[in-house]
Amino acid sequence: MSLKNKKRNKPYHPFIFGIVILSLILLMTLTTFANGTKKTPFTLSEAVKIALENGNDMKKALFELKKSELTYQQTKADLLLNPSILSELSNQTALLVAQRNYEITRSNQVQVVEEAYYNILKIQRLVALAQENINRSQKQLENVKAKYSLGMVAQIDVISAEYELSKAQSDRLNAESNLQIAKMNFNQLLGRDLNTPVELTSELTFKPSVVDLKQSTDYALTHRLEIKKAEDEVTLKIKEVQVNTNDYTPLLNQKKSQVDLEVSKVNLENIQNNILIELQQNYESLKTTERNVPLQEKNLTKANEYLRIAEARFDAGAITSIELIDARNDAYEAENAYLQAVFDYNVAMSKFYNSLGMSLEERMKSFSDDGSKSAPQEQPTE
Repeated sequence: MSLKNKKRNKPYHPFIFGIVILSLILLMTLTTFANGTKKTPFTLSEAVKIALENGNDMKKALFELKKSELTYQQTKADLLLNPSILSELSNQTALLVAQRNYEITRSNQVQVVEEAYYNILKIQRLVALAQENINRSQKQLENVKAKYSLGMVAQIDVISAEYELSKAQSDRLNAESNLQIAKMNFNQLLGRDLNTPVELTSELTFKPSVVDLKQSTDYALTHRLEIKKAEDEVTLKIKEVQVNTNDYTPLLNQKKSQVDLEVSKVNLENIQNNILIELQQNYESLKTTERNVPLQEKNLTKANEYLRIAEARFDAGAITSIELIDARNDAYEAENAYLQAVFDYNVAMSKFYNSLGMSLEERMKSFSDDGSKSAPQEQPTE
């Protein structure tokens, strides 16, 4: 090739290079967009972690804590000019209370996210059940229309079957609407855009646990942050009594600090008793919902057996289509009742855990990869 031809080809190289660069940029942009719109499946533990890091409620709680820290620093600086032992104690306690409140908010938020997670699992199953009911109703309508054309059933049977199909379709639309709202609420808890797609990795399951109430009670009395807050208040009042017990503090002030101490002790006792009552209530709710799940499972088995018999009798011409519809509705309601029982049990377990006052780390250990939890267990002694 001549030197002249080489010079003529040179201008095309930058043009081709530019096209390659633009193609790479476009490809990277499309990949980023695809990843951004891709559904991210959540385990329960992952959802909780994200909510605690990004949720608006937790952000607000963190700002409140930071404000209390700033107030503490400002008051501490002011006390350099006007020293006061009691004011210093009060300032330290105020900061400690703010820290306790923040931890309580975190603990309660875990339970809120759990319930929202279980709610989505429940409604997703309701949507599936509603679709199954539509399929059954559609099949029933076709069957009834075929028999009506042969003069085997009355027009009321066709009207009833059409109504049941319309009702089943309405039930599905309602379930889908509720699912959309549940997902929006879930996204808000996680600090995400409300319309972000939500995909969960687990299903709503029933796994009974053996819970030792005595062990749980001892744990709650030791770990509940509300008790620690009240104990901090008692400690402050004891120090105030000690500071005021001298020959220079007026007698009335000494008596007042002593009364304040007794009030703080009574408050501590009330909080302990309230927590014991709360724990007992949550325990009884847990056991009640746990007993209800097998009952609803039996009822579902019974309803499905009645439906099987009704379908056979309808095919044999022994019952009307309306009686068959009643049997199918009973089976559908039994499925919903069983699902609700499993949901109630999982929520009751979540509330029971929350009433124990577990730390975040301990609670996260209780979650398994499939979203289920195991309670503190102890084999019953004979």
